[in-house]
Amino acid sequence: MNGEIKVAEFSDVKEYDLAVIGAGPGGYVAAIKAAKKGAKVALFEKDKLGGTCLNRGCIPTKAYARIAEVYDILKRAGEFGFDVKVNSFDYTQVVKRKDDIVGELVEGINALLKANGVDVFNAEAKVDKEKNVLFGENKIKAKNIIIATGSSPAELPIEGINSKNVMNSDTILEMTSLPQSLCIIGGGVIGMEFAFIMNQFGVKVSVIEMMPNILPTLDKKISSSIKFVAQKRGIKIYTSSTVERIDEEENGGSIVTVKNGENIKRIYADKVFVSIGRKLNTDIGPIVELLEFEGKAIKVDEHMKTNVEGVYAVGDVTGKMMLAHVASAQGEVAVDNIFGESSTIDYMKIPAAVFTEPEIGYFGYTEEEARKKFKEIKVGRFDFKHNGRAKTYGETEGFAKIISNENGEVVGAWVVGSGASELIHILSTACQEGVDAEALKKAVYAHPTRSETIMEAAKDIFGESIHKV
Repeated sequence: MNGEIKVAEFSDVKEYDLAVIGAGPGGYVAAIKAAKKGAKVALFEKDKLGGTCLNRGCIPTKAYARIAEVYDILKRAGEFGFDVKVNSFDYTQVVKRKDDIVGELVEGINALLKANGVDVFNAEAKVDKEKNVLFGENKIKAKNIIIATGSSPAELPIEGINSKNVMNSDTILEMTSLPQSLCIIGGGVIGMEFAFIMNQFGVKVSVIEMMPNILPTLDKKISSSIKFVAQKRGIKIYTSSTVERIDEEENGGSIVTVKNGENIKRIYADKVFVSIGRKLNTDIGPIVELLEFEGKAIKVDEHMKTNVEGVYAVGDVTGKMMLAHVASAQGEVAVDNIFGESSTIDYMKIPAAVFTEPEIGYFGYTEEEARKKFKEIKVGRFDFKHNGRAKTYGETEGFAKIISNENGEVVGAWVVGSGASELIHILSTACQEGVDAEALKKAVYAHPTRSETIMEAAKDIFGESIHKV
């Protein structure tokens, strides 16, 4: 399972119904869907199938998160009546397990593409102004083109950012041994996920965030809850702080100079992880001169069409929600519209997840945003500490919160707690189908399950929660 792409042979086939540039979650999904509809599809990928998500993002980090979770449970074995002492683990096996999982999934995508007759080219493709797709010395023509080239870690203008101990979200996954200490620059989603993983692995972790709160785009009560848990676990958090410089130490580590107002602090760490920002991969050839942009993102309409006829864009390059499942959904929408089936996406109802410990699942507006946007809102909340199943698991941190507007429409939902990444789909799926708060409160949930926190939060919107004082 080496994850290599089994490339198509370039033959006399020079015309395709669809050319997809980029085989991440947006590109390969679009390619397969189009092929299932009978299209002749060419898919171009210069690196590995699955893109950042599969190879350097979603899957590798969740493989680590699961091991961190298991390690955490083992260390708490006494709570469950077990006399087990676990003081260390083999990190090389952690890395191997991650690589094996990624390799198997890459091979799976390869098999799916082959089974659906998609021609896959392991090459960097560019598009000229005549909409020819160029790769190496070859050229093809396609009736339609989907740009799905994703994004990559951005470089920050910090002195010392390129020193030997500094890693980004790609290179941190290449570590073969754990550092004793890690300084994370950026307390957003990626930064906080790694903060918890490394903390659970026994690494001394510090997080530097320039905004007043970690996870600054999330609901404030959620970010406050995660900050509390992080600090309780021993993670050092410095908010409203900026990094002035990174200096290499003679003993092999680094000193990170941090500024908060007029105060200067120097933090020592064996490794530094920069998790701020990504740049959109929009360097796709001369066609860029014809495309309209919104900021640095390729401008698309609700059907994923660009301003150039027959050219679509999906995923991170559109600058919408930079999430793998959003890219996949956009890919499907683009293909639907290529085939004349009008299709759009309601981004406000799409769920997202943050794999901290505990997890976060959410969609829609934060409570702060909802109060500004709507005339009246109602908020229902229920804590995990009052849920029977959560108590049996020994995981009572967190709560569920549902926000409705004056019309009873659910405009935001937030869950922080064990299994939150799965629980949020109860709400998002229902709300995507138009279910309102009144209908949500009438639903019956199995007992004992953690999903009952959702039920009680929905009832609490109307002051009818049974198990809340």
